[in-house]
Amino acid sequence: MAMKQYWMFSRPQRKLYRLPLTVAALHEAAGEEQWQGDRDRHIAFEELLEREGIKRVGARRDGGGSGGRTHAALVRSLGFAFDSSETGKLELTLAGLALAEGERPVDILKHQVLRFQYPSPYSLSRGVQIDPRFKVRPFVLLLRLLLHPSLDRFLTQDEVGLIVLFSGTGDSPADADRVAKQIIDYRASGMDEAALFANHGKPGDTVKLVRDRFTSIANTAFNWLELTGVIERGKQTVSLADSTVVEAQRLLDQYGELAPIPNPDNVDRFQRAYGIPPGKRKDTRALSAAPTVTRAEFVRRRVNTILTGWSSRELLIDGATPELVDRLAEATQLDRTEVAIAAAAVLGSDRTLDSYLNHYQSLVYINTPSAAREFEQATAEIIRRVFQLDAKCVGQTGRHPDVVVTKPTAWRGIIDTKAYGGEYSLPSSHERAMREYVETYIAMGGEALRFWAFIAGAVSRGAGTKARTLSEQIGMPGVVVGMLAWLQIIRLGQAKKVDDEQLVELFSGPGELTLASLPTL
Repeated sequence: MAMKQYWMFSRPQRKLYRLPLTVAALHEAAGEEQWQGDRDRHIAFEELLEREGIKRVGARRDGGGSGGRTHAALVRSLGFAFDSSETGKLELTLAGLALAEGERPVDILKHQVLRFQYPSPYSLSRGVQIDPRFKVRPFVLLLRLLLHPSLDRFLTQDEVGLIVLFSGTGDSPADADRVAKQIIDYRASGMDEAALFANHGKPGDTVKLVRDRFTSIANTAFNWLELTGVIERGKQTVSLADSTVVEAQRLLDQYGELAPIPNPDNVDRFQRAYGIPPGKRKDTRALSAAPTVTRAEFVRRRVNTILTGWSSRELLIDGATPELVDRLAEATQLDRTEVAIAAAAVLGSDRTLDSYLNHYQSLVYINTPSAAREFEQATAEIIRRVFQLDAKCVGQTGRHPDVVVTKPTAWRGIIDTKAYGGEYSLPSSHERAMREYVETYIAMGGEALRFWAFIAGAVSRGAGTKARTLSEQIGMPGVVVGMLAWLQIIRLGQAKKVDDEQLVELFSGPGELTLASLPTL
């Protein structure tokens, strides 16, 4: 098989928001049994993926668990698991265990994506075989290009699919300069499609099929890049908003200076080094000395898998309540006492908040009719549960803001949620609407109105100035806040470092509320 002269990614899941559930399911299915070549284990994992909604239920291609193996390949490629020569079993790396056990998934996924590199056991494996001349961390290079002064802080899917995939053989500043020049030329002159077809076409291909093949890979790269939390998705584009440039540069400084992971031709050594999560330095485990799985551990893994799935769409921050234990006992068909013990262990921290925030953040960019409404409802639910305030969705009842936040007998605030791609610029129509909302809620009496806010995915440079001017004109403080800062506020609230009164102070800007103005966790 000829070596591939372009990037490739394992793609059973186009986005990685469900990967924590996949890793938890793999941990449950693989257990302490032999994985390599064990069709029963592979089929069991495939059935588990279907049960948890990761893989569609339907006719299987070969009935031998190939669907399960494909998802396991994705887990391996990102350094969460490996086939250990020491034990002969599929083992989770430390990063895989951390993800399966519910440590902050955003931090772990971002860490693994930014350290993803060629060459690696994945890129050298049979069926992938990317040319070893590619010595690149793809997502470090993409950050360099987005920050490159000549590219206006954006990349298109065509630019990545038709240029970067092939020319991105390294991730140094010099590599970024070289690739950026090619992108500039492409923006000026377009693509030589005849050359693209001659170099990369297959029998039966058309030029469109060739373009689609590689731009589809670029789309997956964009999906993975979302995990950095700094990009804004547009129609077949990614960009850096003004509010995320500083964080993007910080990530580039941190990961761009790391040495490549050595020993790509040695699975055990490479994967154990790649699979070091944030805050850890080395994997010193003696895997062959690990104890066998007890009944209690089996129950805990089953409960953990289910809770990982539920927490991606439910705000499970109240611990192992009797109601939740009842649901788990019904879902697992296991003894309720065993389930209660397992649930208390699994939910012993605030691990489920970040899993939910992964889903919540994705709503900003999902182009479906229900996403905006779901984002609004989720925002109200977060305010109720995390900050213990009354929050009602009223935007569907006429000329009202999306969410009204109330501390009974004390104060009120009004929030508009903006779930759509592109930088939020606080357009004049929104200024007028917020002015009317403020006038209405001041006039209606009741608790004093203390603030207004717009919550959006990313905020443009001019929006903060507009918000400050609007505050001055209407005599009511308010802010625009992007997703990075808002997620930090939520985490601070759950950690009891921001209470309801501090939330009012933060939302009383005026201007843009940024990550830099917030305390650290």
